[in-house]
Amino acid sequence: MADPVTRTLTVSSTSEAQTVALGRAVGTALSARDVVLLSGELGAGKTRFVEGMTRGIEADAETRSPTFVLVNEYVGRLMLAHCDLYRLSGPEEIGELGLDDYLARDAALAVEWPERARGEFPVEALELLFDFGEGPDDRVLIATAVGDTALRLLSALEKVASATQVIGGDR
Repeated sequence: MADPVTRTLTVSSTSEAQTVALGRAVGTALSARDVVLLSGELGAGKTRFVEGMTRGIEADAETRSPTFVLVNEYVGRLMLAHCDLYRLSGPEEIGELGLDDYLARDAALAVEWPERARGEFPVEALELLFDFGEGPDDRVLIATAVGDTALRLLSALEKVASATQVIGGDR
């Protein structure tokens, strides 16, 4: 069996509003069992991006960082489970969160700090690495899509990015 297609795109955001808009594009394109993995330092924009995703699924709830509760559920046209693994000490603790159960129930997953449980997520996912840019609100997102599902999400991200900001090509 061939390896899934992988594509990488670099996107710049100059404001929280742009970061939310990028997340909304991904949220609008989300389907059941899609997985979005968000990495980056504290304050780099991961939760703002998920805020956009919740708007994209048309959820009414206010988006909050799940650092202390570990998982927040947002329900709109589908369920989005927003997980924060920052406080986990290792992959052995991920089983207690029941993330597989969310996927079995046709929810989508947005996981912050996925590196705490590498190998516990489907190979086909949209991975986003958030980094700080030059200005105080500038962010650089490196998006890597693995597989057809993730390529669909990357395409939605790229459409909004090309209309509103600077993007880079495949790396």
